[in-house]
Amino acid sequence: MSRVILALLGVILLAVVALALLWLLGQVMVGVGAFVVGTAAVLSRLLWFLIVTGVLSGLVYFVASAWRPAARIATPGVPSGVRLDTAATAFAVPAPAGGPAQSTAQGRPPEHAVPVSAAPAAAPAGPAADHPARFDGRAGVYAAARPGYPEDLGTWLEDAGLLDAPVADIGAGTGLFTRLLLASGATVQAVEPNPDMRAQLLTALADAVQAGRLTVHGGTSEATGLADAAVGLITAAQAAHWFDPEPTVAEFRRVLRPGGRVLLVWNDWRGVERPFNRAYGEAIRPFLAAGTPDVATRVPEDRLPALLPGGFERREFTHEVTLTRERLHALAASVSYLPGPYDAGYPAMTRALDDVFDIYALRDSVTFGYRTHAFLGSVEESVT
Repeated sequence: MSRVILALLGVILLAVVALALLWLLGQVMVGVGAFVVGTAAVLSRLLWFLIVTGVLSGLVYFVASAWRPAARIATPGVPSGVRLDTAATAFAVPAPAGGPAQSTAQGRPPEHAVPVSAAPAAAPAGPAADHPARFDGRAGVYAAARPGYPEDLGTWLEDAGLLDAPVADIGAGTGLFTRLLLASGATVQAVEPNPDMRAQLLTALADAVQAGRLTVHGGTSEATGLADAAVGLITAAQAAHWFDPEPTVAEFRRVLRPGGRVLLVWNDWRGVERPFNRAYGEAIRPFLAAGTPDVATRVPEDRLPALLPGGFERREFTHEVTLTRERLHALAASVSYLPGPYDAGYPAMTRALDDVFDIYALRDSVTFGYRTHAFLGSVEESVT
């Protein structure tokens, strides 16, 4: 009997212990559940905070990108308050025959960075008289962002004795090819129809003016304002695509000395097999003005026989330009067939340029390749 009682007491004790363990386990589970629920609530609030912060940051970036003002540019001879309202034409579309002598010139940019974001508007056809006005307000960005010309070109002219007599630089623009002529030893008479460009030229090359090696005139290829037989060489860099061949050739014949020559020059990035050149071309393609021809070069080769009726020889030179992000924007800003700084498409275009810049930049700059096409010839028709 006592054994039965002890057995019952053992069973009861085991049941009590089991119930106690179950109660303890329940309390632990309740504690863990509360911890999990609390942690989930904290994580949920943190997730919502991150989502809201990300959305707000995106909106701020979008608004800032869409509404950022055109940057200012600091260049020699340009007042600090000058805004880059529009862009000069880097590689202008050739004007139809019959258009007036007009000018654009490229040049060696200043060494300092150029804070610009601009781009060109559309370039073409239009009355000849409108061509000089197309460059109003663009002299600063044009002088700052455009590439220079290879020194080998100046050496070739010097070695050939073509700079011994005075030189007329027609469509001199801001004086960027004029600078190469002066550096190679020439005495230059620069002719430029646009007052803004002419003022930039006078300021940038004031030392040469004071030294008597440079004179600057308002004029066009059809009416240079120069004296008869005044020069031995006429140059036109990044300008002759605006010239009306017939009156231009007549004026050149008047201004040149017997046996004088004519040099037509174009800088062109098209056709240069460099990765960034291809990427730049693709980036700007969606923003080209309607009617802009998709060509392999901007050299108007079909018009050369009319501009140089006495025949010509061709030389090519290659060189590279280092572009910062800001100078890349400025270069686009100097092209007439792309959106200007205040055009609706401008922010999107600069973002597209930034995308390719970020891919190819090395130490905050990219390398842009150029080919310089030089045509040396005569306006005197050969006698057969």
